[in-house]
This record gives sequence, structure tokens and C-alpha cells, in this order.
Amino acid sequence: MKNIFRSLTLLAVCAVCAFSASAQTNPNRLLVNTEAGAKGFLVERIQDITFARVDGEVKANVEVTSVDAELITVSILRTEACQGFRLSVMPATVADTYYPHPDYMVQKIEAEEPNVYYQDFAEGQISGAVLEDNTKYSVVTVGYDKYGIACGLCRADFTTPRADIVGNPKVTTTVKELDKYTYTLHCEPNADVAGYAIVTAEKGTCQQQCAMFGFANFGDLVRTWGIVSEPAEAQDFTFDNRNPGTDYEFFVQAWDAQGTYVDCDTISLHTPGIGDSGEASVSITLGDYCLNDWGGQMLPSQFITFTPDEHTAAYRYAVYFAKANGENIGYDDYKDEIQQELCTEAPVPGMAYWFFYEPLTTDFQLNPNTEYVAIAAGKNAEDVWGKVTELRFTTPAAPSAAPVLVKKSAGITSGSGIIQRPYVPAVRSGKGELSSRMQTKGLVLSGK
Repeated sequence: MKNIFRSLTLLAVCAVCAFSASAQTNPNRLLVNTEAGAKGFLVERIQDITFARVDGEVKANVEVTSVDAELITVSILRTEACQGFRLSVMPATVADTYYPHPDYMVQKIEAEEPNVYYQDFAEGQISGAVLEDNTKYSVVTVGYDKYGIACGLCRADFTTPRADIVGNPKVTTTVKELDKYTYTLHCEPNADVAGYAIVTAEKGTCQQQCAMFGFANFGDLVRTWGIVSEPAEAQDFTFDNRNPGTDYEFFVQAWDAQGTYVDCDTISLHTPGIGDSGEASVSITLGDYCLNDWGGQMLPSQFITFTPDEHTAAYRYAVYFAKANGENIGYDDYKDEIQQELCTEAPVPGMAYWFFYEPLTTDFQLNPNTEYVAIAAGKNAEDVWGKVTELRFTTPAAPSAAPVLVKKSAGITSGSGIIQRPYVPAVRSGKGELSSRMQTKGLVLSGK
């Protein structure tokens, strides 16, 4: 039955191609689409398309039997249908990200590990892996069938031993100041702390980044991205431009005289919120329409002020063409969809400037004598969105010659096709916020 189905599928593909050939230009590429993307072939080089069958699982089952500073001892046994395998050693945080998506995991392993092994290993030894102490890793294998097709994945996790800690390193952290937009923490290391690093972000953000950027452990992330105090000394750390009513995390990673990490400390903070349970509303006011500096060019610039009311905890805004303009959509044609997109939460924690909180005057590069719609909406302290405010206006026939404000930034293009001046906050720390560290493994598996 399966073979009949596959034959019918092939016939259907051929029929589609034949139809396409009669209706339009003949297709000259064959694309095979997977989760990880498409693999293409020149039609002129394809001799035939054949379906085959392999029974049974195609895997290289792996078990980690021991670990030391330089070698990982494993047992790897192939299933009957498995001709060969590749393997990789990666931080468990990375494996957690890739393993649920086999195509991406195979793509990663094949890009990093050229060696294919065609035997079982009762006591195989993996060398060449760069391992950090007290860190969870994964050995991942991908099995290949007799056609050389990557098939099943197997995974074995292990944790490297922790090195002995010299002394009792400890950083005592206290919150000195905390308001809607700023917090200050005081860090006091003891004499056994050789150095420490701090980093802060919205709750959950650092954990996501750890896996995304391939850090072996959380301490590496904090030390790489954070503010480093080495040699260790007592300091105050102030972080401005926080968001009101938001959960933040502050991580302190200390290490001893040998560079060994102690457990990372986490301080949780919640900035005071604004707004209340009333219906949120944002007013919109037009300002001057004048020539202004956009990356060295004097271009028409419309100033607009957005003012949230006392009920508003956070708000968003946008400007659209009223009617479709070339490739740019018109607000009147997609009003419901645009308003729905406006009143959304940030897709990931910590997304910069997704929300605004205070009255804001900014400018947009808008064409003369053109109808636009400025929109804004806010949510209250209970995360209930209010009505969308609309301001429909037509720009003057020509801008005034004298600029109201001269700025040097070029601007950014929004999804609406409107160019807006990028929002520039007050002074923000350059470090301690949310670089990556890539490693070439060059793994070798040997033994019997």
C-alpha cells in the first residue's frame, strides 16, 4: 500500500510539472523542502527519481560511561539498519534547543563534524572536546542508512565534575535604589573572590540567550556579557532606562583564585508600575512639518506627540499611509489587522522599545500633500488594552524651511513603509546588558 501511495505521489508530481509546463515556463529546478530549508537540484541533471524502503530504526545508540578532563568514554551501538554515524558534543542547553528539530540538529552536526564512523564502539573515547567543569553536556549521534541518508538521532547527557573551590568566595548583593526606571545594586565581595561579573535583563531573557548563543554554562554568559570586576572590589551598579512594572533579574557570577565558578546568585526585582485599572488612552497631537536632517539630507519631517493618560501603564504607536502607496499598505484597507498588531505583547522578553511609558515627541519622514493616519493604544496596569486612538491628517504642500530640531540619525523604516526617527533613550550602560563564543571541536572517536 505504501509503495502504491508513493507511486501515486510521484505521478502527481509529474502531473503538476506537466501542467506547469503547459501553463508557464518549464520548471528547471526540483526542490525538496524540509524543516531546515530546501535542497535543490537541476532538473537537467536528474536521471530518474526512485523511491526506496529501509526497514527498522536507523540509529547509533549512545551511552556515556565515564568522563575526565580530556576524554569522554562512550558505548555506541548501531541498529541493524544503521550503516554509519556522526557524533557531536555540545552544551546541553544547545542540545535542548536543537534536538526537538531533527533536520536542524542534523544540519548542525554535519556542518561541524566531518567524520563518519562505520563500526560499533564498546569503549570508545572521544577526544578534542573542550569541556568546562560543573557543566551539563550532551553527546548526540545521527545514524545513516545504506543510502547515506541521515536518519535517527540519539542523545546521552553527562555533567563534568566540579573543580575544588579555593576558599569560600561570596559576593553579598543589596538593592540600594529602586524606582520606575532605575535600580542600583551594591556588590560586596569577600577576600576569597578573585573576580566577579554582573548582568541584568528582563526575567527569562538571559536563560533564552544562553542556549541561543551556545554558551556552555550560565557563568560564561554572565562573564562574557556582564560588567567584570577583576580584581574584585566593592561597587555600586546603576541601570537606567528600565521599564516600569516589569520583572528583572540581576545575576552575579563570582570565581575563585583558580577561575572556578561558584554558584551564580540571582536577585529578582520588580520596578514600580504606573497607571491603574481604568481604561487606558493615548492622545495624539501634530507638531511642525519642516525640513530636518536625516542622515545628512534635509527632508520633510512631521513631528507628532503621543501622550498617555493617567490610566496607561504602557503604550505603542505607529503611522501609516491612509491609502496604499506603491508597495506600502494603506491603513484604510487593513485597519482591523493593523490595530490588532498594535495591541500586542512583545514576542520575546526584553525586546527593546516595544513599549513606551512617558509622553514622547518624535518625527517621521512624510511626503508633502499626502494623507496619513497616526495611531496609538495603551494598556492599563491590569494589561487590558484601551481603544485605539486615530489621528487622520494631510501633510502641507511644502515643509517649512527652518528646522525645528536638527538630528543626525538617518531613521528606520517600519513595516508600514514610514521612516521614523529611531528612539534614543537617555544614557544607558554599555555593558551589563543583554557576544557569543564559538568553538571548533575537531572531535575524534577512537577505541574498540
